[in-house]
Amino acid sequence: MTRRSLMVILAHPDDESFPIGGTLATYADQGAVITLVTATSGQRGVPGLEPMRAAELRDGELRAAAAALGVAEVHLLGYTDGALDTAPPDEVRRRLRALLITHRPDAVITFGPDGISGHPDHLAIHRLTTEAFDAAALPDARLYYITPSEATHQGCGVASSADVVSSTIAAIDVGAHREAKVRAMQCHASQQPPFTGSPAEEAKKLACHEYFTLARPAVHADALACLFAPLPAVVPA
Repeated sequence: MTRRSLMVILAHPDDESFPIGGTLATYADQGAVITLVTATSGQRGVPGLEPMRAAELRDGELRAAAAALGVAEVHLLGYTDGALDTAPPDEVRRRLRALLITHRPDAVITFGPDGISGHPDHLAIHRLTTEAFDAAALPDARLYYITPSEATHQGCGVASSADVVSSTIAAIDVGAHREAKVRAMQCHASQQPPFTGSPAEEAKKLACHEYFTLARPAVHADALACLFAPLPAVVPA
């Protein structure tokens, strides 16, 4: 069987753990090669700490969390936390496109148009990743957006959207990997993780599924139980 690859492109250190850590741990355990791309260093995310020191701290937290989840490779792009929407868009798109072409992932995950919390950095990385994915034109690759759910509510503290999603949804069963998710969340100590007790006990409180909306290719299918599940043929417009 061909070894699957997954690229996750997000805005801040901790974005990979709090909403979707269970999915990353699940696929890593199944042997998928996971590449994590984090656009900013989170240097404004530690109150009272000077930005350069905060960036160093959060870099270490990110790498520890990635190891806890089984991520194979981490790329930190180094843009300014809270100002990703002012970074040179052509440059960011070019760097993301280059990573996509180099790694040629089977699937890519990023934020959806809501950014879960509406954070400007989340909205920017959603837009830039989508544009870079389209420009890379990887045959058979899929693009998924993180879908608001109980898992994102628990991890990010933002209530799930009441909107009905009409697109194809992938519901990933992460029940067996919730403890790894808790451990990864706890690596981000500077971000005050919501589950601070024993990982084995805290894991029991977490939602058993994480959800993703299939953005590319534009096909409609029944709910998917796997990011790599077979899809119906794309009907030309």
